Amino acid sequence: SIGLALLVGLLVIIDLRVLGVPRMLPFMPFNRLMALILAAFAVNVSSGVALFVADGVKFFNSTAFRLKFASLVIGVVLAVIIKNSVLNDAPRLDAEQGTAPAKAKVLAAVSILMWISAIGFGRYMAYE
Repeated sequence: SIGLALLVGLLVIIDLRVLGVPRMLPFMPFNRLMALILAAFAVNVSSGVALFVADGVKFFNSTAFRLKFASLVIGVVLAVIIKNSVLNDAPRLDAEQGTAPAKAKVLAAVSILMWISAIGFGRYMAYE
C-alpha cells in the first residue's frame, strides 16, 4: 500500500503540474522525484509478482486483473512519455514560464484516469 500510494501519488502530482494546476511550481524539481517513483514501482512489481505467483491461474482468468494490468502498462508508458517530453524539457519550460504542450496535457489527463482505473480494478479483484 505504501509503494502504491507513493507511486500513484507522485505521478498524479506530476500529471497535475503538467495540466497546469499548481502553475507557480517549476518543472525542474519534479525530475528529482523520478528516482523515488522508480523505487516505488520496484516495490509494487515485487509484491505484485509475489501475489500473482501465489494464485496465478485465478488472476490470469480474472477480467478485473487483465483490466488492472492494462491500466498499469498504459500508466507506466504515459509516465515515461511525459518524463521524456516534458520533464526533460523542464529548464526551457521554466525559463519561459511556459505551460506544457497540449499533447502532454492530454496524456497527463489519461494518465490520471489510468492510475485511478488500476486502483479501482485492483480493489474489485477482491470481490471477483
